[in-house]
Amino acid sequence: MPRRAESPVLPPAPGALPGLGHVLPLLRAPLPFITSLSSLGDVVKVRIAHMPAYVVTDPELVRRVLVSSDHDFTQGRVYEKLAQFLGEGVGTTSGRKHRRLRRLIQPAFHRDRIAEYADTMRAAAESTIADWRPGQEISVDSAMNDMALTAVTACLFATEMTPQAAAEFRESILTLFHGAVLRTLLPTAWEKLPTPGNRRYRRAITVANRVIDETITTYRAPGQRRNDMLTLLLDSRDDDGDALTDQQIRDQVITFLFAGVETTGATVAWALHEVGRHPEAEKRLHEELDTVLGGRPPTWQDLCALPYTSRVVTETLRLHAPWLILRRTLHPVRLGDVTLPEGAEVVYSPYALQRDPRHFADPELFDPDRWLPERDGAGPRGAFVPFGAGVHKCIGDAFALTEITIALAVICSRWRMRARTDVPVREVAAATTHPKGLTMTAEPRFP
Repeated sequence: MPRRAESPVLPPAPGALPGLGHVLPLLRAPLPFITSLSSLGDVVKVRIAHMPAYVVTDPELVRRVLVSSDHDFTQGRVYEKLAQFLGEGVGTTSGRKHRRLRRLIQPAFHRDRIAEYADTMRAAAESTIADWRPGQEISVDSAMNDMALTAVTACLFATEMTPQAAAEFRESILTLFHGAVLRTLLPTAWEKLPTPGNRRYRRAITVANRVIDETITTYRAPGQRRNDMLTLLLDSRDDDGDALTDQQIRDQVITFLFAGVETTGATVAWALHEVGRHPEAEKRLHEELDTVLGGRPPTWQDLCALPYTSRVVTETLRLHAPWLILRRTLHPVRLGDVTLPEGAEVVYSPYALQRDPRHFADPELFDPDRWLPERDGAGPRGAFVPFGAGVHKCIGDAFALTEITIALAVICSRWRMRARTDVPVREVAAATTHPKGLTMTAEPRFP
C-alpha cells in the first residue's frame, strides 16, 4: 500500500517578529492584515506571540470547521479569555454542556417570543430618537450602542433597575466589551499587571455580576412573575427536570448582553452610515417605509413586508462583520492539504470572507440588491457567516435581525441622517467591527 503523502509544512505568514509573531499587525491594522491572508493560501499560519494559529480563508473549509466536522473542534483561545466574565455561557461552552445549555435557552428565542420582544425593541428605538432635534449632531455609534443595551436589558428584565444600578451596569458592560479582544491577543501574564485598564476590567466584572445576582434574587422571591427572558431562564428545565443554577443564569445573561449589544448597535450605526452616503439606497428605503408603514410605528407583522429594508440589513452585515472567530482542534485534523496538530488554534474571519472578491462581485460596494433571489449574491456556502454556522451558530440571530430591522425602520421613517464630511469614520476591530467617530446630522423627513 503506498504511503500517504505527508502534510506540507506551513511557514508563517510574512511579517512575524521575534517573540511577538504577528501581534503588532493584529493590534495596529487588524482588518487589512486579516483580509490580506487569502492571497497566501486556503490555510495560513500566523503567530500570536509564540503560539501558532491557522487562518482558514476558503469558505468550504470554514464550513467543514463549523458544520460537517464540528465534532473535531472546540471553542478556542478567545472563548477561554471571554469565560473570565462570560463564565459557562452558551457562547463559551462546547460539547455536551453546550448542547444542554442551548436546549434550555432555546425557548427564550422562539419565534413567538421574539414577536413579543419586538414592541420592546421599538420602544427602545423610539426612546433613543425622542430628544433629537433638527440639525443636531448625533454620535451615532454611541447612541446605537445605548439603544441596543436598553433594548436587550428590557427584554431580559421586565423590572426596572434603580438609576444608579443601571448606570453602573451599563458602564461595566461597555468596559467588558472594549477589553475582550485585547485580552485575546496579549499574553495571559499581561492581565495580571496592575494597570488602570486591568483594574477597570476586574471592577467591571464585579459590578456586572453583583447587579445580575441581585436581580436574580429579586426574581426568585415568592409571587414574582414576569414576562421576560430572565423568567424563562428561571423556569427552564432539562429532560431530567434539572434547572439552571443562579450562576449559570448569570452567565447566560452576561452572554446575551455581550452578544446582543455592541454587535447590534454597531450594525444599526453602519446601516445608517451606508444609507446616508448612498442616495439611491436612501430613497428606496424611505419609499418602502412610507408605503408600508404610512407614518405609524413598525410592528413584528410589518417585517415581512419590508424586503428592501431587510436587504439593507443583510448587506450591512456582509460589509461590517465580526473579524476574528477561533476554534481549537481536539485531535489532528486535515483541512485541505494541511494536517493541523491536536490543540491547534484555528481562525476564520467573517469580515475577510465576506469582502473576498473571489466570492462577492465588487465586494467593497454597498449593494443591497445583490441579495435579490435572481442575483444569487450570497456566494458559496461558508462565505457569508455573520452569525456563524452549525451547532455554535448564534442562538440570537433572529432576535438580532428583528431588532436591527425595527430600529432602522423607526429611525429612517422620521429622520434623514447626514454624514459629516469633516469627521473621518474609523472601522475599529473590537468584539465586532464598529464605527468609531461616526457623527451624523439629524434632519427631519417631515416638517
